[in-house]
Amino acid sequence: MTGEAQSSVDGSALRRGAVAIVRTLVDAGHEAVFAGGCVRDALMGIEPKDYDIATSATPEAIIALFPRCVPVGIQFGVVRVIGPHHVYEVATFRADLGYTDGRRPDAVSWSSAREDVLRRDFTINGLLQDPLAPPAPGTQEPAIIDHVGGRADLRDGIIRAIGDPYARFREDKLRLLRALRFSARLGFAIEPHTWAAIAAHAEDITQVSAERVTQELSRLLTEGGAARGLELLEASGLDRRVLPELGGAGLAARARARFVDAGALTETAGYACLLLDAPWMPEGAEEFGRRHRLSVALARQVGESVACARDVGRWPLLGVAARKRRLRGDGAEAGLRVAELAAKAGQLDATAFEAAVADRLRYSEADLRPPRLLGGRDLIAAGHRPGPRFQEVLEAVEDAQLEGRVDTAEQARELARSLLDG
Repeated sequence: MTGEAQSSVDGSALRRGAVAIVRTLVDAGHEAVFAGGCVRDALMGIEPKDYDIATSATPEAIIALFPRCVPVGIQFGVVRVIGPHHVYEVATFRADLGYTDGRRPDAVSWSSAREDVLRRDFTINGLLQDPLAPPAPGTQEPAIIDHVGGRADLRDGIIRAIGDPYARFREDKLRLLRALRFSARLGFAIEPHTWAAIAAHAEDITQVSAERVTQELSRLLTEGGAARGLELLEASGLDRRVLPELGGAGLAARARARFVDAGALTETAGYACLLLDAPWMPEGAEEFGRRHRLSVALARQVGESVACARDVGRWPLLGVAARKRRLRGDGAEAGLRVAELAAKAGQLDATAFEAAVADRLRYSEADLRPPRLLGGRDLIAAGHRPGPRFQEVLEAVEDAQLEGRVDTAEQARELARSLLDG
């Protein structure tokens, strides 16, 4: 797991497991510290969801100390140590020796803790903590090691590249999006020289794989700062490379308005909220998913959620059967959330949204998914020949059932007979 990964382990147990790994390394004569996001979050009063550990131990030494581990990136000094309830990433202090692909170093050399920090992205992510050291006398402050002014930038709410920002973004183009995501998520300003470098390198984001770009975009849309994130994407010029589908027609501005009060969202709701006004949705959800390397299931759910949210806007015009079908669909939960955000932004009839919510609360699962009274085999048994009309008739019968016009198998068969013979 990476430093941005989610964990279901209790926070205190998660930290104890990380401290135990540090203690094992230190007892074996190595230097070991917490590094990156876990230190940043703890200083902000946010319980870390993961702990990354940096150490002077080589990958071979790490593997020798921990019987259960996976050398996932041993050429870069990264080993995953498997604890009782969690997997921790343990990385050897390193210096990066050149970047050719704009994403990963060509080679690395083992280094000191300070050199390891200097090759990282932003000052607030360059903080280290010694979890075994006692707090400073008279305080409860953790033992923080700060080689790059990260504590001051954390206090002042600033995203600042470590060292030369142009060099940092030339090394790893994904950092362009990471800077925007951290700014949006934390509500921090981007330091002017760092911002200038982002704008200057915006075109270079196309050198990063679609999969990695989408990982950052998904986080930007779901972590709670999407409105600000979309604004930064547009101001930097990254939007034209990352989300060309939103260019023109005011789509981005309308999406930003929906995200203003969104808070954290599921991935499905995040993309549905982004794409609600796209004229090629929901039919184009599958193609959008292919371009952006979304899973087939996620792309389908996004399309269904957009369709649901749009139907909520015309809820009073829908019949009972159509309402029940929409509310039982896979996209219902996310669709209702997106409709709520659109209503708050003045883009959807609030009265229609309230009616949809009332129906969702009123209908039970049995109301939405009653056992079918009739199937294709029943029609064949009654002497009807299979054909394209079968599905239409079965849906019409189910509509009647959902609307309460038929409630027995005999009534369902009679309705089907009249439709097929009519």
